[in-house]
Amino acid sequence: MSASHRPAWKTALVAVTTLAVVFGATACSSSPSKTGSTSSKGGTLTTQFAGVPISLNPALGGSGGSAIFTSLPYDSLIYQTGDGKLIPDLATKWALSDGNTKLTLTIRKGVTFTDGAKLDAAAVKASIEYMMKAGGGDARYAGPVDSIATPDADTVVITYKSAYPDAPYYLSQYWGVGQIIGPKGLSDPKSLLTQSDGTGQYAYSASDSVSGSSYTFVRNKKYFNPDAQQFDKVVVKVIGDPSAVSSAVTTGQVDFAGVSPTTAAAVKSAGLKLVTAPFFTWGLTLADTQGTLSPALKNEDVRQAIGMAIDRDALASALSADYTQANGQMGAKGTDGHVANYGFDYDVKKAKSLLAKGGYPDGFELTVLTENILDSQTTISQAIAGDLGKIGIKVNLVVKNSVPEFIQGALSKQFPALIWPVVGTNSAQVVTNFTQPGVTNPFGNTYASLNELYTAAQSSTSASARTAAYEKLTKAANDAGVFAPAVSTENIFAIGKTITNVTASALNPNPMPQAPDAKYAWKRTK
Repeated sequence: MSASHRPAWKTALVAVTTLAVVFGATACSSSPSKTGSTSSKGGTLTTQFAGVPISLNPALGGSGGSAIFTSLPYDSLIYQTGDGKLIPDLATKWALSDGNTKLTLTIRKGVTFTDGAKLDAAAVKASIEYMMKAGGGDARYAGPVDSIATPDADTVVITYKSAYPDAPYYLSQYWGVGQIIGPKGLSDPKSLLTQSDGTGQYAYSASDSVSGSSYTFVRNKKYFNPDAQQFDKVVVKVIGDPSAVSSAVTTGQVDFAGVSPTTAAAVKSAGLKLVTAPFFTWGLTLADTQGTLSPALKNEDVRQAIGMAIDRDALASALSADYTQANGQMGAKGTDGHVANYGFDYDVKKAKSLLAKGGYPDGFELTVLTENILDSQTTISQAIAGDLGKIGIKVNLVVKNSVPEFIQGALSKQFPALIWPVVGTNSAQVVTNFTQPGVTNPFGNTYASLNELYTAAQSSTSASARTAAYEKLTKAANDAGVFAPAVSTENIFAIGKTITNVTASALNPNPMPQAPDAKYAWKRTK
């Protein structure tokens, strides 16, 4: 790949702040108590998110860092620590068996929902079944569920139609399927938009919130482990401008912030610690591979040409090479299944030749859906559009101004391609973005080669065999041309001087302030 030229989009890019790390958070300082201890509990933690919540109903809400809106009031069955370890939450223990097709969970006793109802196996079953049918974009993460049984009040047994070793991971705080909703909320799902009904450390307070601006969660007095509750209140403020976030954290107005690659150096020079972790892989999802809206995308040569047209090195350099890597495959470096020295190469001449071979020597027009929240100022989207223009593909970008609007647009099946980052700790997790119905597979496409390799990976009993299967899956995804990867970016978090215990890793790149065990929760120092 070459970055010898300087395209117009890159020149403009240098002058603006780019790519907000939207799955981060910021914390406003509050007065610590005068107890003489090294840390203080109570007060208000104010966090930042770049966009409005997809939904306050966890069955319809967002995953990853956007799950902060639902993970605060809805405890999950399993909790993932900053280093990626899975520990007990509402489930005190769990075990996979029968070739990874059966998951048995033991439910914690003595837990109640905010409406007073008791947590038991029946409540867990009802919540998961509701989530699977509610129509949310993350329903696919429930996996190939065949049945959910409750042999007694404390046991839930989930049986899958095929091997699903990632099941415990998807029952953690980042995915709606594991965030358990109480019976009252399930009886009236619309009520979940104004009041929560979970077992979490905090409860949503609509009266203290301003829709579209700030969302307030107050301490849940019924929480099963009060020692783990570090704050009286958590406020999530919607702040989308990266420059504003950077200014707030460097001037001490906030204690914790997700910062962009282009402002990270300035934040660090102000004396703040940075915590980073690989997360997004950005690229162009070619959703309409059946050619329903764009006949050209049905042609494999055309899809391969698109993969070769993106100047990844130039984009990575412009976005700040310290926190962005050119990447020609669907998984970020460090994930299981990432193949070293492999991926689409930048080759305009060969891309044009493949377009001609596919029957489009003069190119074609392509409507692409994108948004300006995760892709701040649509910088990455414009770069990809500009690169495709070099081989004759005229891209018409349709920009949505919020994540919910983007998701609604993607699921409408009105756009043949879209720009949206994909995530996963292994290739099997990433490839589900393109093989299971959802935002990045709105047409419900199936790919025999990918499905076969996915099944092989999930059924592998040894780590080495699974990694080998993941690597084959990575290469098969490129061969299918369902996704034209561009760059992988890191989440970057700036930590102020009064907040401690914030950790992130490749396995968990999105810190959350709450934890069922105090040793994993954020703390405020004296």
